[in-house]
Amino acid sequence: MTKLPTDAEMAKLFHLGVTDAEIAKQYDVTVQAVNKRFVKMDLRRKPIALRVNELVKSIWDVKTSRTGPSHHNAYVLKNLKVYMRTQLGDTASEAQRREADWLIGRLIRDDVVIDYNAETEQGWAYVPRKPQDGRRIIRWPEGKELPAADLQRAMELPETDDPAHEAHDGRGA
Repeated sequence: MTKLPTDAEMAKLFHLGVTDAEIAKQYDVTVQAVNKRFVKMDLRRKPIALRVNELVKSIWDVKTSRTGPSHHNAYVLKNLKVYMRTQLGDTASEAQRREADWLIGRLIRDDVVIDYNAETEQGWAYVPRKPQDGRRIIRWPEGKELPAADLQRAMELPETDDPAHEAHDGRGA
């Protein structure tokens, strides 16, 4: 069994957002061994749902209101969060996975990304994909710093061997 790397290398992997499962596979150890090492180093990962919610808050100031229009419970946002959570290894119900898959299917089929504008009534919109969107499923706001690598991957279209989807990886038309 290969041993885990130094604390410095482990900390680097942790802060790059490499998952415990990815580290375990790379070093041929159990996920529990990786987790135990991080705990010993006093590095703890936040629950996936909390990380996704914090990411959304860092990207957009989503409109919430008890009396007027509110965008925080929108179908698009709920399914976006479910998709990102499952990409990060979280579980979701069969119904949640189906809805998130439908959302991703629409993004691929219509060659669009999700964008948000608090000033509009609906807030959430499907907008045409641009080259700068790359494989992302959302329109990343200009001037916002990108998150950890694992969160960036969670915002990408799923990998596919289907040549029909090549245009959606940011390299095609």
